Amino acid sequence: MIDGEDDAHRPLPVVLRPVEDELLSSWLARHAAYYGVTGPFFAKWLMLGTRNLSVLDHRLGLAQVTRLSEKLRRDPIALIGMTFIDAPAGSAELICRNRVPQICRPCADRHAREGASGAVPKHWRKAWRVTCPTCGAPLSDTNERPDNGETLRDTSPFAHIWKEALAGEAIIERFFHGDSSFDYSPIALMRALLVQTWRPCGANGRDPVVGWALGTIFPEFDDLARPIKRRINHAAVAALPISFRPAILAGVSQTIANPDTLNAVRDETILRGRRAFERLCETARLEAQAARQGHQM
Repeated sequence: MIDGEDDAHRPLPVVLRPVEDELLSSWLARHAAYYGVTGPFFAKWLMLGTRNLSVLDHRLGLAQVTRLSEKLRRDPIALIGMTFIDAPAGSAELICRNRVPQICRPCADRHAREGASGAVPKHWRKAWRVTCPTCGAPLSDTNERPDNGETLRDTSPFAHIWKEALAGEAIIERFFHGDSSFDYSPIALMRALLVQTWRPCGANGRDPVVGWALGTIFPEFDDLARPIKRRINHAAVAALPISFRPAILAGVSQTIANPDTLNAVRDETILRGRRAFERLCETARLEAQAARQGHQM
């Protein structure tokens, strides 16, 4: 137990070992559980200036780093590395906030065996991942029952393009790690492919229906996305349901491998959707160009 002000001036007697790639908020929450207090109480006791541990994953000040380093006897650089503060430029919009959307079941089981039950690695919040970088297993939707053993490769309606999705995942990882060989930024392409448009004929062959740029590459995307159209927004890629993620990643891999695909998609995108698609494609080109120029400097 944490008793009071006397303890507040001493390092914690027991410091838990973080799991590989663990989020700072997850590590702190596990300490709170270990000492029998709530997360907000633990944050207040640490005098971090916030009662919300998740905030620290994205904003961590020097005073907070100093305080955590003293209390948890951990190197300040290592603490910063447990956050998204030093994440690659452009990745912030692809970090899922609030609820963790994905989980690696084999790693979660291993965490439990090692006494770190409930630990959350950073990659469980990355909206471009469909596999675990630690063990290579396909990730699972956290909405799925943990005892059914099914992964995203089993439950996604786009499992048939899994190979292309893996290629898209690899492309984004390469881009974030400094690969400047791409003609288009894959991050901006993700936004472009989620631009909403209209299809001239619906099921009755007459009335127009809503569609998305990605639906030109994978027509089934439109049909599956219409019931949840409010959740699909090119300005919020991270909000895309995880079951649809293989489709957007596969779309990225196809357009990177064959940029002419963008012309076909543009031709099938109309009205404001076309203007938005063209703008985002130009953004993708310019961002890739800037990455190449930055690499040459």
